[in-house]
Amino acid sequence: MRTTTFFRSCFVLAGALLAACSASSSSAPPRIELNSTLNTVDIAGLPPAVLSSLAARDASSDAWTVLLRVSVKPVAGAAASAAGPAAVVGRYAVADGRLRFTPLFPFDEGRQYDVRFDPSQLPDGGNEPWRGQPMTEVVGRAAVARVPSTVVSRVYPSAASVPANQLRLYLHFSAPMDWRSGHEHVALLDDAGQEVPDAFLPLDADFWNDDRTRYTVFFDPGRVKRGILPNKQMGRALEAGRRYTLLVRREWRDGKGLPLKEEFRHQFTAAPAIERALSMKEWSVTAPAAGTTEPVVVTFKAPLDRGLLMRALGVERAGAGVPGTIVIDRDETRWALTPHQPWTAGEYQLVSLDFLEDLAGNRIGRPFEVDNFERTDITSEPARSSLPFRVAGQGQ
Repeated sequence: MRTTTFFRSCFVLAGALLAACSASSSSAPPRIELNSTLNTVDIAGLPPAVLSSLAARDASSDAWTVLLRVSVKPVAGAAASAAGPAAVVGRYAVADGRLRFTPLFPFDEGRQYDVRFDPSQLPDGGNEPWRGQPMTEVVGRAAVARVPSTVVSRVYPSAASVPANQLRLYLHFSAPMDWRSGHEHVALLDDAGQEVPDAFLPLDADFWNDDRTRYTVFFDPGRVKRGILPNKQMGRALEAGRRYTLLVRREWRDGKGLPLKEEFRHQFTAAPAIERALSMKEWSVTAPAAGTTEPVVVTFKAPLDRGLLMRALGVERAGAGVPGTIVIDRDETRWALTPHQPWTAGEYQLVSLDFLEDLAGNRIGRPFEVDNFERTDITSEPARSSLPFRVAGQGQ
């Protein structure tokens, strides 16, 4: 009897200890963890019932960012947005017994991220003590010792002078850059070295080419276009006759999370505004000879927008395009196409698509100043203009 009573007492004590441990475990708060191997932010320690409810949630629900929000930690001294830092885009899932956030693009090495987890937004009705207070953590992948090497390799327009109603700038980098917008790293300085306020559109948007080696900077068209309220209030960012410096700050991160090797400065002068439509009749076409692979060369009276020129100009014969290699030089005032096959004698057309513009946004037959902003740059079937030229045969 004593032995039976002893074992029974042990079982009761063991059961009490197990219950106490279980209660302690269920009341332990979850943890915010960075999984550097998987490149994810995990919430560990959530009860199984909670994970089951989360696994059934719509993956596109806005409730995810209310529950778990990851954002880039602002750089000290940077101007803060009234809405706060934007949430990092990614996907939410339940995996490995955890709530997991996987960013659309990997977390940068050496960059810090703010994580906010609000347990009060969990879908089940638990009453654990830790549910009443949001949890926050700063996480980040360790910076790997590397030497910055990426530089701004080119800027277009490349001429030393641009019209005061200039619309775009193209920055080319020597290596792929971080996917984020670069507007906070670009500034326009006047001839006194002071930053021109609100010169560029402050859009946090994707203005990169496919491999993120070219970024488009837009002057605010509301300041460029006469008669628009921003233009009336502030005038154009560029004033004819004054000298300016385009500054690209070194803090801009490349695709490896490293800053630029050095800051970049490009000086230019603002010339009088160009406010008349383009005309193909003013272009000069130098035709090659038949049987050669010499280029057909087109010379413009003033520079055209290089980014658009690469896509909007071509050569056709009998409705078929002539494939070849395009070269744009002389400060974007000359375009040349070298064919892949020798020219044959006959009639050709230099074809320009409707979205081709000069530096000030003027198009063929349509000046920027009469544009109502309702058009789009590229349609499925843009209008076309053409200029004929002839490739002469031997002895012609």
